[in-house]
Amino acid sequence: MALLLAATAATASAASSTLPKYNPYLAQSYNNQGHWNDAATDSTDIAVPRGAYEVAPGSFDIVPNESASLPHYSDKVGGKEIYWWWSGFSLRKLRIENGKFVEIDRMKIPLTLPDYKEATSEERMEQAAAVQKFLQAKDEQGLLDYMKAQPNRMLTAVEDQVRTGAIYSLLTRDDTFVGASGRRLFTIAQSDPKDPESRLLAPKEKVLPEELFDNEKAKRGTRYPVDAMFGVGMTYNGYLLINTVGGKIITLDRKTLDVVDVYTVKGSDELFLNGFATGQEAGGGAVYVASNTTMYRFVVDAKGKIHDDEKSGAWHEPYERGAKFTSIKIADGTGATPTLMGFGPKDDKLVVFTDGANKMRLVAMWRDTIPAGWKQKPGTLSRRIADQREVDLGPEIDTVQSEQSVAVHGDYAFVINNIPTKQAPHLSNQSYFASMINGATRPSPRGAAMMKWDSAKHEWKTQWARTDVGSVSIVPMISGGSRMAIIDGYFADRMNDRHLIGMDLDTGKTVLRIRTGTDPRFNGMFAPIKCDPEGNILFGMAFGLVRMDTSKMKRLDD
Repeated sequence: MALLLAATAATASAASSTLPKYNPYLAQSYNNQGHWNDAATDSTDIAVPRGAYEVAPGSFDIVPNESASLPHYSDKVGGKEIYWWWSGFSLRKLRIENGKFVEIDRMKIPLTLPDYKEATSEERMEQAAAVQKFLQAKDEQGLLDYMKAQPNRMLTAVEDQVRTGAIYSLLTRDDTFVGASGRRLFTIAQSDPKDPESRLLAPKEKVLPEELFDNEKAKRGTRYPVDAMFGVGMTYNGYLLINTVGGKIITLDRKTLDVVDVYTVKGSDELFLNGFATGQEAGGGAVYVASNTTMYRFVVDAKGKIHDDEKSGAWHEPYERGAKFTSIKIADGTGATPTLMGFGPKDDKLVVFTDGANKMRLVAMWRDTIPAGWKQKPGTLSRRIADQREVDLGPEIDTVQSEQSVAVHGDYAFVINNIPTKQAPHLSNQSYFASMINGATRPSPRGAAMMKWDSAKHEWKTQWARTDVGSVSIVPMISGGSRMAIIDGYFADRMNDRHLIGMDLDTGKTVLRIRTGTDPRFNGMFAPIKCDPEGNILFGMAFGLVRMDTSKMKRLDD
């Protein structure tokens, strides 16, 4: 297959019609929250080099973590690109020097977990080497026993993150980090926001009242024993916002962290299992969030009050809920954080997500005013649904579902399948274990598809679909500058031979592949793939944070 080299990297533009305008209350950066931006597009205008590569010594750098990994954010401070990386146990402030991470400062967040002992950087790399041996030997039982025995709760690391609310976070206008840990919401500011080398200040935190959490409801609907914070975001009119697994949306004062208002969903088994997107609509108070039964647009007014009525510009509509899965997905309903699509003056203004059907549909709802004379499409549950299309990967793949958000850039919407085809049950349904063995000791999930929105006909068109590639758990990204969608996963015919795979937006052909082989340190483990302004790939993975420089890698034949 012919593989091309991309042009030089282009920096992201806040004015681009393919991406939302920067939120005035957040870092003025292309990467200031988990899904990159307020619209949760998981995309950038930055170009990532195309080509065929294999990682080699010196072509990547890793910052080990204590347990499992989470997103990183970036902002330019005093002309330097600075990174903030939240591992769930500590916030690290980093810069890049000669291709290596340099730690500027670190702030630990005390977290109490039963029978937990922090692993050192050296111990984490030893754990990675041990896991690699088990995977190479296809010894699933040995791997499971090893994970169970690790003092840093390796087996339950992903579930621990959800239980403690350490999933979503963000970076504010003055580069103050906002995150969650347990029942606490906290902020970590800079001693001097204008100095790239400034130290981190001690956390300011607010313990949220117990009555905001519904442990029994969360336990009934998920495999988690307690309710927790999940999404963290900022409205365009300046209110900090969180949701809980148990079905609450909460506004808070962004400076004091005091609770302003609380909204509880009506359904007795209705849960929030993803983050949310915020938009400029409704005076900057639009919030798009999906429960496991319903897609919502809430409106937060100038005083921080949450509205769900049509008069205020809010709405809520049902979608196909589907079945509950035993692993990868948290529960039933959508596995996707809602993504906003359409930012130009003539674009259809949509919110898109995948539903819970066994073969999921890509659903597009009108996120603002429904066009005059619009008639409900046959087979849809709501007049607000602009269109929905089944992600059909052929008769060999009878289940198509994802725990990942839809990646959107312009008219393109990229989706993946996270559910393996029928196979022997896992020895454990813990997500860390499942994400390690899928693709290594047994076949990975298969399937990726690109849809394109037709504004003239208000409908989805299938651009292409592939079944020879699979992504286990990482959140994909779209590089608009290189016109490709990137996943971390496997080619179907190459067991335990991991790659980052870039596919052309229009043709679906492989235009980037980075072979990482059997090394589990490159397992993305539910983190989003991102990049720096030069197009180097960065992502949180199973054992830390990694940065990859293709210019220093071994070149492969096409």
